[in-house]
Amino acid sequence: MARFDPYDDPSLAVRLALVAFLLVAAVATAGAFAADPGSAAPSPVAYDDVVELGLSSETDALMAGTARVPRTQVFYSQLQYVVGYNGVESFAATVGDDRIERQFGYPIAVYVETFDAARPGTTDAGLFESELAGEWTPAEEAVYVVGSDARSPAGETVVPFRERDAAEAFVAEHGGRAVDWEAVRSRSFDADPAATVRAMAPERWAAADDRIAAAERRADRPVSVVVGEDAPTVEAAAATAPANTTVVVPPGTYEETLTVNESVTIAGEDARIRGDGDGSVITVRARDVAITGLTVDGSGGQTRDPDAAREGREGGGGNGESDAGEVWDTNIQLGYGHGDAGIRAIDAPGLVVDDVTVEANASGLLLREGSHAVIRDLRVDGTDEWQDGFMGITGMGSRVTVTDSVFEGGRDGIYLHRADGSVVRNSTFADNRYGAHLMYTGDALVADNAFRNELFGGVTVMTRPSGNAIVGNDVRNSSAGIQASGTRSYVGYNTLVGNELGFSTSSRGSLYERNVAAENELGARATTVVPSSRIVANDFVGNADHASAGAGALRIWADGDRGNYWEGANVGTHEPGERAYRPTSPVDAALHREVAAVAVRESPAVALLDRLRGTVPGARSGSIIDPAPAAEPYSPDRVAAALGPDAGPVGADWRAELDEDTEATTMDTRDENATDGSIDPRARPGEETTAPTAGGVADV
Repeated sequence: MARFDPYDDPSLAVRLALVAFLLVAAVATAGAFAADPGSAAPSPVAYDDVVELGLSSETDALMAGTARVPRTQVFYSQLQYVVGYNGVESFAATVGDDRIERQFGYPIAVYVETFDAARPGTTDAGLFESELAGEWTPAEEAVYVVGSDARSPAGETVVPFRERDAAEAFVAEHGGRAVDWEAVRSRSFDADPAATVRAMAPERWAAADDRIAAAERRADRPVSVVVGEDAPTVEAAAATAPANTTVVVPPGTYEETLTVNESVTIAGEDARIRGDGDGSVITVRARDVAITGLTVDGSGGQTRDPDAAREGREGGGGNGESDAGEVWDTNIQLGYGHGDAGIRAIDAPGLVVDDVTVEANASGLLLREGSHAVIRDLRVDGTDEWQDGFMGITGMGSRVTVTDSVFEGGRDGIYLHRADGSVVRNSTFADNRYGAHLMYTGDALVADNAFRNELFGGVTVMTRPSGNAIVGNDVRNSSAGIQASGTRSYVGYNTLVGNELGFSTSSRGSLYERNVAAENELGARATTVVPSSRIVANDFVGNADHASAGAGALRIWADGDRGNYWEGANVGTHEPGERAYRPTSPVDAALHREVAAVAVRESPAVALLDRLRGTVPGARSGSIIDPAPAAEPYSPDRVAAALGPDAGPVGADWRAELDEDTEATTMDTRDENATDGSIDPRARPGEETTAPTAGGVADV
């Protein structure tokens, strides 16, 4: 019997594809939410059942107690999910956005949270608060207070009421004015979208430069004590030295553990401090300590302290929280923060670690309780098996500025937990579980690092933080290149080669641009159920599959007439960029691998299928479309370098490009779903904090 070849009869292949597609569409549509505009409007649902957009819920530091963000829930005509917007203004900004309508359809029912009987007001910090939860009211029936003194972590807050009298009473106490829904829809809000994080990335780099320069000044102190001449041990020398002086440690191996309780510099000269295998080797309990020129080994192997975690849970948690949902967070903070380390800092802001090597059995450097640190030229050699060791750097509630360092082996290269404003740059990570792993950490910069052979991922950001910038990194031969959750992230100019997954679009209201995804098993994955980010000007080359999407609405990966470059997208008879590209379509996805797929793609029947995909909600679900695929790569030099033989880390001059583009960009990078802002309404991200020291003021 002759082998069946569908390409011998393209029309037959098309008919088979059409039948298969219609069957799939029928099945997919059957389970989708289908709203009949002529029927009664659906009733509001419990907010726990919505898919949230807008301000991230990770604002617990400011939103504890009675502070609230007024909420909106929306039923869309072509979306099977009820969408919840944190912040009325975040939904109002989407009204009239053609991109939203193409993906979700039009809103058939909108409810806002009203606070007539909830005793609304403001906290001492100016945040909107109410003693009780609000009630759901149709948006067009509510009365809104705008321009009042009530704020949220996102900035200006619109406060809805069911009755005008209640709104006017709020105005009398907090200012502003009462308006109807049409006025809210037409109002312009001061948004701080992912584009702002994009613009702030160079500022964060510059802030790191300033921190490093300040650290150099702090570490440069006159010599007061020399070990072996003025004191028998390093610990005795550190105890003897006056504040703001230097302890010199001559060449040799010093078998001891020590605690530093004064603001001194410990400067080694080819010196090694070796612990006894029990506990931490160097413990710092003073501000503005500097440790330079040392090799440290011989710490204990305890990676966490279960007793500390248990005592913290029984006492209500590390942050004074007793809610059961915070038990896991408490366990991490108190357990991970109480293990052994080569260098351990406790309540020691202003720490400087420079030109130090740690041979780590557990953590190389452990920071907790506000031990903000500047780390330069640190090398941590972890265990061969990640299960046997721990983190190169563990930062618990402590901001780090890391540059020009190397992390090999062990569990995670750098693990940061509630370490807002950290910067990790110009460093190398290899053979870890995760390279850079951020939890509950926002307003950070992870830039110009190289990651190799990371078991779980190169850069991983979890637990819904806000405002992170991941820029210019090179990740290869790892399980995943970049996976960043949260809101308002900027993921740009990264080079992702030979990974199982290049990057995921896990962060809501974010911007993904100028990334090169080459020769990965999967270039990118759309993971959020409801799309709210912009993915534009990325280059997808040589991947087994360029992109995939999980459950959710149609994703449009373009910004106006600018799409992404997809190898194979422009094959066929059409002019480049003239025909949309669907990396999730079986036919389009094969174009860069199978030339014969062009015959099917150019057929009239497939064009009909494309139209059906655009109109049938069930067929749209789980799909990606780029309506304007680029004819050439956006970053051809980086693509060529990434694919070159024995290619080293590929860099991008992103700082210069972003500085040039900040004011002149033609991209519309508005975030249609997320609202603005740092989670601290009192300070802009990137601002420095200062702390008094014995010598005056130190930038920590």
